[in-house]
Amino acid sequence: MLPAAVRYDKNLKPNEKLLFAEISALTNVTGYCYASNAYFQNLFDASTRTVQGWLKHLQDCGYISIIQVGGGAGEQRAERRISPLAGMAVVPQTPAKICATPAENCGGTPAKKCADPPQKNAGRLLQDNINTREINAGAREDAFSIFQQAFPGNEQLTKALIAFAESRAAGKHPLTANAAKLACNKLKQLADEAHVRNRSGYMVAVLEQSILRGWEGLFSLKDDFVDKAPVQRPANTADRPREIGPDTDITEFL
Repeated sequence: MLPAAVRYDKNLKPNEKLLFAEISALTNVTGYCYASNAYFQNLFDASTRTVQGWLKHLQDCGYISIIQVGGGAGEQRAERRISPLAGMAVVPQTPAKICATPAENCGGTPAKKCADPPQKNAGRLLQDNINTREINAGAREDAFSIFQQAFPGNEQLTKALIAFAESRAAGKHPLTANAAKLACNKLKQLADEAHVRNRSGYMVAVLEQSILRGWEGLFSLKDDFVDKAPVQRPANTADRPREIGPDTDITEFL
């Protein structure tokens, strides 16, 4: 889901627009996306320098903001927070009232002190959260249909893809619609590079490998893969009723 400002901006590269859509889909209820460069590198099959360039260009164009939190002396490494800015509706707010009663009636005890004014960006965050929930709900629904379209009739592979999506959802990076398309393409690419006969079995094994090892991306198999050509039943050997003649010994069918 891309805002019109991003979609029709001719200064942005196609992958920069896809990156913005991914950031929007990953933005949680706090209004931030915490994805690392490594996540985007694997998703778009791009280098660190390329991803950093895309992020900087989006920031320079005013479509995202990037802040670093923490990372000081004695603290854990800094946490990066990315906020999508384009397309976020700002809810009008009335000026904060310092006190509901005249100042002379506020009193001096802590219990009677005036309430803190609402957070300046509370209106925008509320709208952002609504947008994020709608984006994520639509992404989950789209991912399932994308799997079915990419591998029609392959129930085993579809189930494995759904299991991979659920594994991703259990972490901080749920599988968005865009990521689902890239995952399907990545599976086909890995199967091509492996030169296997049982492509479906290989792709299922790749998905299971990532699920078992807690990986968010898809990689060629680290373990040996037993490559067997998939068993296919000829069209003329489908199950059919057995013919029993007058001289047939029916005990053969018991």
